[in-house]
Amino acid sequence: MSVFHEQTFKSIFCSATQPINVIQADNVLQSLSSNKSIVLCPLVDPPSRSVAEQWLVEFRRSKTKSEDQSVQRPPVDLVEDETMGKPGPSSQSSIVLNSQSSFSTQMSDGNASVKLSQHIREVSSSSSKLSPLVNQRRSSCLIEEATADNSGAFKMEFQNLQEASNSSMFTFLTLCVMELHVNTRSSLKPNPEYDAIEAIFYVITNDVPAEHELPAVTTGIIMIDTAADLITSHDDSYTVDLVSSEKDMYLRFISILHRHDPDILAGYEIEMSSWGYLIHRGYIIGINMCSELSRLVVNPSFKVDLDQLKMRDYDIKISGRILLNVWRMMKHEVSLMSYSFENMAYHILHTRVPHYSHQTLTLWWNHLSSKKRILTMKYYLTRVRGIVKLLDSLNLIGRTSEMASLFGIQFYEVLSRGSQFRVESMMIRLAKPLNYVAVSPDVQQRADMRAPACLPLIMEPESRFYSDPIIVLDFQSLYPSMMIAYNYCFSTCLGRVEEIIEVDRFKFGCTDLTINPKELHAIKDSIHISPAGVAFVGSAVRKGVLPCMLDEILETRLMVKKSMKAHKNNKILHRVLDARQMGLKLIANVTYGYTSANFSGRMPCIEVGDSVVSKGRETLERAIKLVKETARWKAEVVYGDTDSLFVLCPGRTKEEAFAIGREIADAVTNSNPRPVKLKLEKVYQPCILQTKKRYVGYMYETPDQETPIFEAKGIETVRRDGCVAVVKMLEKSLRILFETYDVSKVKKYVCDQLTKISSSKLNLQDLIFAREYRGMKGYKPTACVPALQLVRDWLTRDPRAEPRVGERVGYCIVYGPPGVPLIRLVRDPIEVLSDPTVHINGEYYITKVILPPLQRCLTLLGVDTFSWYKSLPRVRKSQKRLIPKGKTQKSTLSQFFATVNCIICHEVSTTPVCSKCRTNEQLVVALISQNIARIQRKAFLLNKICSSCCGRADDLLCDSLNCTIYYRKCLSNVGLREMDFLMDALSEF
Repeated sequence: MSVFHEQTFKSIFCSATQPINVIQADNVLQSLSSNKSIVLCPLVDPPSRSVAEQWLVEFRRSKTKSEDQSVQRPPVDLVEDETMGKPGPSSQSSIVLNSQSSFSTQMSDGNASVKLSQHIREVSSSSSKLSPLVNQRRSSCLIEEATADNSGAFKMEFQNLQEASNSSMFTFLTLCVMELHVNTRSSLKPNPEYDAIEAIFYVITNDVPAEHELPAVTTGIIMIDTAADLITSHDDSYTVDLVSSEKDMYLRFISILHRHDPDILAGYEIEMSSWGYLIHRGYIIGINMCSELSRLVVNPSFKVDLDQLKMRDYDIKISGRILLNVWRMMKHEVSLMSYSFENMAYHILHTRVPHYSHQTLTLWWNHLSSKKRILTMKYYLTRVRGIVKLLDSLNLIGRTSEMASLFGIQFYEVLSRGSQFRVESMMIRLAKPLNYVAVSPDVQQRADMRAPACLPLIMEPESRFYSDPIIVLDFQSLYPSMMIAYNYCFSTCLGRVEEIIEVDRFKFGCTDLTINPKELHAIKDSIHISPAGVAFVGSAVRKGVLPCMLDEILETRLMVKKSMKAHKNNKILHRVLDARQMGLKLIANVTYGYTSANFSGRMPCIEVGDSVVSKGRETLERAIKLVKETARWKAEVVYGDTDSLFVLCPGRTKEEAFAIGREIADAVTNSNPRPVKLKLEKVYQPCILQTKKRYVGYMYETPDQETPIFEAKGIETVRRDGCVAVVKMLEKSLRILFETYDVSKVKKYVCDQLTKISSSKLNLQDLIFAREYRGMKGYKPTACVPALQLVRDWLTRDPRAEPRVGERVGYCIVYGPPGVPLIRLVRDPIEVLSDPTVHINGEYYITKVILPPLQRCLTLLGVDTFSWYKSLPRVRKSQKRLIPKGKTQKSTLSQFFATVNCIICHEVSTTPVCSKCRTNEQLVVALISQNIARIQRKAFLLNKICSSCCGRADDLLCDSLNCTIYYRKCLSNVGLREMDFLMDALSEF
């Protein structure tokens, strides 16, 4: 609510029929008393609900409109519309009254009209000088990005893939998901050596038909408590078992698991919490949980080394049951900067869930009121149920079971073993009926093998911006097609030509090979010699094992793709089938790698591997030559990469490019044996080719496609080694360039965003780096890695604070003294948010992080983005006393000697409002009141959003670093501290 001083009633009164006059303050009461009714009305009417809704709809459609239209609309603020609640210039210093009484006769004085005109001119002039807030729209603290494909910028569509499976097929598997609550000491993380388990939360599901005797879902809590009121304070969706001690809780949980006998045990993070914590704590109190949970007979003499349990990378194994670490499975499903449960729930389930620290959960659990404890219970129940929903939504268990059946390996081996294991499993199933035995070379035999001599063709592109269409043609499964078409296999290889003729016994892969000259002479007409100089027999003499296997895989993949076309309207089934065909494609493509893995391969044979690569390179070179020699196409190959061609069509339209692309694909396909096929993938227009494996453009997949798709390979928009601000700015800049071909608009956008960063008012979430942590043993002792530096600091305070290997650690770069190494400027985002004296190093982010990627793209157009930044005016940050009167807080040198700026005109002043601004007290009061109202409104709306997520109006202690609202609340808290200063300044008038 705005705060108005009594001097603001130097107001303007207006009548419906008479001109507006200025009434002095001492005549206000007399003027009011002579009117029957007075109506207050704003100078600018707010928009109606229908108009506002229509405006939002039009804004969401902005991605389909030109950049000229989109830049005219103000950006959408999730909390506060930048145009709402802004009165006109004259309303900053006046209140407009509309009167229908006889008082209008007093308003008709000509001198008053002159005074009014003069007053309005003075207000407009002074407001433009005193504060940009009056006449300028406030910019958002967020980096402006390209319009997302969905309203929440989700990385995945919300689809339950289990719905695509046949309802008559059930796996009859039992899953148990479990989480623990542990009362911690202060801000430390749970430690099994000191912190006892207070409660166990579990969900047990059975994949069985509805009429089966087993329940579909069982949810329960086991807690150490004797409070009877907790039994009646929960709903019927879960059961609560109260026990008297931690040991009784263990025994109760063991009995429940024995009764349900789950096949799969899962937890979101099972090393430091969940099952790992349960097992470690069990050994502390004398219970061997690995034996108790096992399906094997318990061995009483079994002992476990506690030193091994203290290792942070130990592998938990329970005989007879599958143990799933859910967060590691999520890493293979979606690419994100963070794999916390809250972030996965948002992007996969499209649901925001709060995150609370262990200290907060402990405080609630130990509270005298049972309602606080129920908050902790609901938090963990949300987690265990959410984990089940994640597994069901992605159908991870069902898909893994199908892959295990396809590859002929065990369920857990699909998750834990690599591609060579899968290829070998499928290959041996075909080889054994033919009386083949796989070779098992040792390390020395692999070391003695020949080194690879052939490389794929990767052309150096002509780096520039292409406005003409570029056709992208791709060989379908090039390496598998080479093996099928030319019968390349271990069982069909005769060795190198020069060795076959001169030597009786020669080196072949990791072993030796002998060829009978008589047999060789008999099949001389059926021998094919690869470009690498290796001889192979034709399929008429012997069909290779690998070609047979790959032929079946590719045929099955074609069947799946036909099913995808038949069910293209069923998005869920289409996605399941797409995952299946992608799995078949990957297993086909890695078969070549199985033959050429000379360092760690299980059965490498460099003769076969080199032959596949050289033949693929020859096929691609022949396709390039065909394009160059066909004059009617008037096309030019500008880039080639292993199995793809980029063909430029100067002066052609998009439709003509598609027609030429189809002709090229047909001509190349007809010149090669089956199943080698060149396919027209897409057309780029426009496009930027940076360098090898780095390009970006607007993609069209069909001639009639009107809206292009932004696609990038290898540049920062698809990489995760930078911050979000780089991704947003680079993609938005390229979109503006591709749509308008106007570099000046790109410059305007980039300069606006750089100004935000320089002003230090940017959302911190856009400036967080996230790098994978490799573990203490994964770095050299002298390594200067930001993630390692933060972990070392955390471990000095808490020995259980080390992240998991492969987990992404977020950090920021802040300002520091001159000459300090960059590694000493690394800070935890939580520290930056909690300490107002720490400031983001905007100079580093601009010059070292944001501008270099832009420079690599725009320099191809002759643009120097660094000169843009140099030409920007340097923003002088206004220093404000954010500490109210009577309080002192000085923690940095700048706070002892900092000057204070006027809150109205931002000029240097020793007082909150400078002497020049004090001459217009009416405007000063209005502006301060407006600022206070804006700060209060923003804080109120942010708390309202958090309340809807947390499910209550109080105890909004969520600290989820993956939530945008959390960062905006931190900025709002700074505003609230500023509001105290504004209130003190207002009290002086």
